[in-house]
Amino acid sequence: MVAGGWSPKTRYHRLAQVAWVRPLTPTGTVRIGFNVVDDEPFQHDPGQFVGVELGIDGLGYARSPYCILSEPNEENRFELVVRVVRNGPVSRYLGSCQVGEKITFRGPTGRSMVPKDDERDVVLMATGVGVGPFHSLASHLLTHGFARPITLFWGLRLAEDICLTDELDELARHHPNFSYEITLSQPPPGWSGLRGRITESVPPLLSHLGGTRYYLCGNGAMTEEMATALSDLGAADEFIHQEHYFNQKHVPDPVVLAAIRSRFVAADLFSPLAHQQAHASLFHLDSPLGGSGNADPSAPTEVGRRMPRIADRTRQGGGEE
Repeated sequence: MVAGGWSPKTRYHRLAQVAWVRPLTPTGTVRIGFNVVDDEPFQHDPGQFVGVELGIDGLGYARSPYCILSEPNEENRFELVVRVVRNGPVSRYLGSCQVGEKITFRGPTGRSMVPKDDERDVVLMATGVGVGPFHSLASHLLTHGFARPITLFWGLRLAEDICLTDELDELARHHPNFSYEITLSQPPPGWSGLRGRITESVPPLLSHLGGTRYYLCGNGAMTEEMATALSDLGAADEFIHQEHYFNQKHVPDPVVLAAIRSRFVAADLFSPLAHQQAHASLFHLDSPLGGSGNADPSAPTEVGRRMPRIADRTRQGGGEE
């Protein structure tokens, strides 16, 4: 496999050189530093990504996007955190790169995660290497005097997947308004941190939902389930930012969503879902069309399955302001 070999018309026309490669975990996570060596400036915002292109002899090109780990700088360099996976040729190539090798890429591109104001708390929820852009965002905000609480919840499978704690500890040490928790879905004996998936361990810890911006990054199942649950409970879409790395088309199961919603302890916002369910229950009880009159408003009906779309419309008139 070789990097490069692009045509003049491709968007992957930029060049970066590998400055260093650091294995972070025994499970295949690596951190890679790059120096941009073309003639174009490189400036990024937290949350933006680069797309890496790999030419595979006889097979064509493979391409993959990676969010930038490093804080914005003016030195034409950037860092990535990559999970090397067996069926990912670009990740395997990056994980095996040697210092001095060059890659072709495009970017930076994508939406900035920097909030438009500093009037709200920030809650970050990541799985796996989805923590990368959150490290960039938290570092940037804290460096520039963001004073509201920033809380990071990071979901991993194994204790062997844990990394970047030195960097996160340093942020917490220098900035009292930053804190983080790691939750493991397969914790070892004696693990003292959070247990379970993000959707299991985090909802009971959120004492309120209003006045907060939510950033969700990583597994598309987690981001879509958590975003839908937050939406159903009254958080407005404009304060929920999603970046999914895979499972992009995940459709949450109504039973799973009901379980996630039941774990939330916060009840400070108007819930469009609860309002609609109560209305549907009253309609069923009063309906002359019959019915047993014992409908369970929390049951995962087809109405509930469509609820995320309905909740979006309802929230415009009665959700969080």
